[in-house]
Amino acid sequence: MGMSPPLEIVDDVGSTNAEMLARAGADPDNWPHLSALLARRQHAGKGRSGRTWSTDEHSALTFSILLRPAMPAQDWGWLPLLAGAAVVQVLRAEGTHEVPCGLKWPNDVVHLGGGQVLPEWGCLRKVGGLLAEVLPDGSGVVIGIGVNLDGTTLPVPWAGTVAQLGVSAPAEHLAEAIREHVADLLTTWAERADPHTLVAPVCLTLGTQVRITLPGGAELEGEALDLEPDGSLRVRTHDGSEQVVLAGDVTHVRAG
Repeated sequence: MGMSPPLEIVDDVGSTNAEMLARAGADPDNWPHLSALLARRQHAGKGRSGRTWSTDEHSALTFSILLRPAMPAQDWGWLPLLAGAAVVQVLRAEGTHEVPCGLKWPNDVVHLGGGQVLPEWGCLRKVGGLLAEVLPDGSGVVIGIGVNLDGTTLPVPWAGTVAQLGVSAPAEHLAEAIREHVADLLTTWAERADPHTLVAPVCLTLGTQVRITLPGGAELEGEALDLEPDGSLRVRTHDGSEQVVLAGDVTHVRAG
C-alpha cells in the first residue's frame, strides 16, 4: 500500500485550512489524498461566512484533511457531511455518556442536553464545526475540522465540549481516528454510491422544524425533510411547498 499519508503537527498556525491549501498547492506530490495537518494552537481559524475564531481560551482539536476524491466534483458537497459523520462516529465510540450527539446540517457537530434553553440553539450545544475549501487548481478539497475538547472558558454560550460526552482522548488520537473514519466512509461511498445512507442516520436536522438564514439574508421556515442527491437540504415550508437549500445557517426551532 506504500507510505501512509502524513499527519503533520505544528505548534501554532493562523488557520490549518489556509496552511494546508498553501502547502498542497505548492507541493502536491508531498500532500496526497488523506494528508492531514494538526495545529496545537490556531489563532485565525476560518468559519462559515468569513467568521474567524481562536483556540487561545479553550482546549480544542484543530486540523485539516486533504481529500482528492475519485468522485466527480458535482458530488463534493457530500464531503463535509461525510467528514461530519466521521466526527460523530468517533465521538460516539469514544464517549462514555449517553448524551445524543449528531450533525446539524450543513457543518456543525452538536450534542443534545445543554440544560438551559438558549435562543437560536435550544438545548443543542455546538461541539465542533467543519469548513470545506477547494484547492485552487480544483484537484481536491481541504476539510477543516475544529472540535472543543474541554475547558470552562468557551467562546460562545451555545458551545459544548467532547468532555461533556465523556470523551477524554488527546487531540492527536481523535484526529487519527477521524481520518480513518473519513477514509472508511469514502471507500464505502465508492463501493455503494449512496452517501445518503452514511450521513442521514446521524443528521439531527432531519425531521425537525427549522429556520434557515440563506446566504442573501432571506429566511426560510419549515420542516427539514431529507437530504437531496447532492447533499443539499429539502425543506417543506408552512404553505406546503418544498424548497431545496444548498447552504445557509440553520436554527432548530422548538415545536410548540
